[in-house]
Amino acid sequence: MCALTQKSGVKQMFSEQDRIRILEQSLSMAPVNVQLELTEACNLTCSFCYNSRNPVESSKYEKIIEKLVQEGVMEIVLTGGEPMLHKDFLKIAKICAESFARVQVQTNGTFLTDDVASYLNKYGIGNINISLHGCEQTHENLTGVKGSYQRAIDGIKAIMKTDISLCTNFVLTSQNIREFQEHVDRMYNMGVKLFSLTRFTPVGLGSSSRFLEVSIDELLEVLRYTNLRHSQDKELNFLLANSIPLCALPDDLRNHCNYCHFGSSRFYIDVHGNVLMCGMSRIKIGNILEASLKEIKMNSDIYKCHVSGAKISSPCAICRDFHLCRGGCRAAALAATDDYFGRDPLCSRCMACN
Repeated sequence: MCALTQKSGVKQMFSEQDRIRILEQSLSMAPVNVQLELTEACNLTCSFCYNSRNPVESSKYEKIIEKLVQEGVMEIVLTGGEPMLHKDFLKIAKICAESFARVQVQTNGTFLTDDVASYLNKYGIGNINISLHGCEQTHENLTGVKGSYQRAIDGIKAIMKTDISLCTNFVLTSQNIREFQEHVDRMYNMGVKLFSLTRFTPVGLGSSSRFLEVSIDELLEVLRYTNLRHSQDKELNFLLANSIPLCALPDDLRNHCNYCHFGSSRFYIDVHGNVLMCGMSRIKIGNILEASLKEIKMNSDIYKCHVSGAKISSPCAICRDFHLCRGGCRAAALAATDDYFGRDPLCSRCMACN
């Protein structure tokens, strides 16, 4: 059982009363957002992939969706693998559009034809997030599939003919980070105004591609560019998918600080109905088909420690700004230290860590 008491000899910034209050609030709160993995399969072979690419898909999606509706989930994100490879994808999209306030699809875009885009628009899909990782050659070097770039571009164009909100996702790696500014310009000229940035984390199949990790200086350069572009056009927005430790951010980039909401207001559910802390960490805390989310949370040691911050590594635990970033990305910490509560490698900029 996870004790919520502070570590011996470590004066933590969250008091025992704070931890109990935070945990009680989280236990009673329905998750705002759930990512539902429809399949682990994918038609691309991205070297940074956090998943397995195993040819397995969800066969119990209707029961899972029904449970999530009962839980009061507001937004569902259909993901994978490549979710559109699921044989019932269009049926699932329709069911979700009728069941949740907002539906998003995360896809590599290669199956997004005009007809598919029109169908998704008809049933009220709110947002499509299409992965695109640089110029044609770089994108296809990373995805491992010739022609995947143009198919993704065609998918973007198909969505832009509809009322569906469009976002493009760029995984920042050592092979494409120098092309980020050019990529933004290219997409902006096509009419794209919303970008998500994912910091590469060596997990899943990507664990064998650590050479793709970017340096903190490279990451900060990208973030400064996003601030500049947003200042030039307020309709141009950038979302950072991973939490970054506040101590890694200089004053002019503190606007990018946020703690990871996975495991508190959002969860990831795999093809078997397993509730994971997040898709990248793959840490299972229960199964939605066997128990309610509240029961799962109450019975999960790692969940309670994560939400309350009880086991986070020092010096994050004694940082006055711990409540702002919670020590950064837990999946990155797990990949770097083999400990979910370990130190995010970007914490290395913190003076107390050195």
